Amino acid sequence: MKYLALIATTIACFGGFLFGYDTGVISSVLVMPTFFTDLGIDPKAQAAYVADVKGNVVALLQAGCCAGALLINVFADRWGRKFAIVLSSIIFIVGGILQVVATNMDTMLAGRFVAGFGVGANSMLVPMYVAEIAPRKLRGRLGTLWQFLIVTGIMVSYWVGYGCLHNLAPSSTQWKIPLGLQIVPGGILVIGIPFMPESLRWLAIRDKTEQCRKTIARLRDLPEDDPLVTQEMEEIAVAIELERESKSGRFTEIFQSGNLRRLFIGCMLQLFQQWTGTNAINYYAPQIFNSIGLSSAETDVLATGVYGIVKVVFVFVSFFMVDTKLGRRRTLMIGSVIMCAAFYILGGMIYMILKEPKGSPVGAKGYVAIVMVYCFAIGYEFSWGPIVWIVCSEIYPTRIRAMCLSLTTAINWAMNATIAKATPVMLANITYGTYFLFGSFAVVMGVFVYFFLPETRGRSLEQMDEIFDRGILAYRFDNSVPTEKLREAEEKGEFVE
Repeated sequence: MKYLALIATTIACFGGFLFGYDTGVISSVLVMPTFFTDLGIDPKAQAAYVADVKGNVVALLQAGCCAGALLINVFADRWGRKFAIVLSSIIFIVGGILQVVATNMDTMLAGRFVAGFGVGANSMLVPMYVAEIAPRKLRGRLGTLWQFLIVTGIMVSYWVGYGCLHNLAPSSTQWKIPLGLQIVPGGILVIGIPFMPESLRWLAIRDKTEQCRKTIARLRDLPEDDPLVTQEMEEIAVAIELERESKSGRFTEIFQSGNLRRLFIGCMLQLFQQWTGTNAINYYAPQIFNSIGLSSAETDVLATGVYGIVKVVFVFVSFFMVDTKLGRRRTLMIGSVIMCAAFYILGGMIYMILKEPKGSPVGAKGYVAIVMVYCFAIGYEFSWGPIVWIVCSEIYPTRIRAMCLSLTTAINWAMNATIAKATPVMLANITYGTYFLFGSFAVVMGVFVYFFLPETRGRSLEQMDEIFDRGILAYRFDNSVPTEKLREAEEKGEFVE
């Protein structure tokens, strides 16, 4: 079927929409006038107590995500990627329902944790599934759809929140509608994924050779006896056979030198992705815009909605950049420079704004600060947003890919939870220093990529061993991406190195 790989990727990436919507929706829900009172919390209580409750509402989702990412690989390896995605989506739907029907904070927190389990599981499963069905020349672009759907979900959640805050009278309906709509992408996954093809690598490792060949032919829209289908089938078979010849168990295999290096890189990339500060803004954007000088809740949420649009536009731009000669390494380093500059300037503007009398109108410094928030979104969404997920999904051997992705994704969510809890405290205590901290992390992560991350663009999943066996320090080796001539030769089966 023509475009089957794109269709399967798009449906699977609704897990990203689910991820993004659930991440972003809470920022507007937390400023809705009846949210706390409906759940038995006095919003006028001691500020530290309210801030702690807000942090718990946000962080319980991430705690569930961390658990889901760690535990779901058991199902993904045993019963397949499709089954695991459907199971995770059902769990998420249950969590979403709990949030909608909640009449007290305990039920809300339970719903956040259960929904988080489903989100975290899908955040591990979907990038792996996409990497295992995508042709190598499009793996980066199809992987970028994951990030595109994440930021689309974030943007939609912001505007749904703004619409409910602006057009509905204060009531429980005002916050239940945004939370209820998150169930929709979960339903799309439950209904759509069973009709999509299974992962090629999972079929092969389960000795379903004929089904694997037929699936390759369907995904590539080629006859089963086409030489390109045969070539891809042979590459997968050889790689899996080499993995089976390993005398170590899968868990101990992770700690072999080359694989341990890959795991270290994946964990650090996921850790750094969170310490870019992206979710500090996603979760607390209204509060951040308020500190800049925007006064009303509606205006804060409106500015947050514009931030969501900027994110979508530039992750769409990255769709056309990710598989170009720029490659993964250079894109990440360029993004680090942009984010560092944006946060340092933002911190400087906030510092000067805090020196002004309270209640001063938004002046030039405030507008520069707002623009810097949007510039950060630009730098993040074409680099560290999509590229980290792509690299982590493509660098591990099939035999241990699910376990490694579980570990790296769990690191992402653990850091996400840390950011969710720490950001309100940092904004309250070190104010402008928060942005200098995130800007400094951007410097560290750019240096890390330069020294340790080899270029993976344009290589098959089966060629990753060669790339990571060349040495620890990536900058010492040729990290140029394949030329167009090489790309054409690879497509014809003529491997040129």
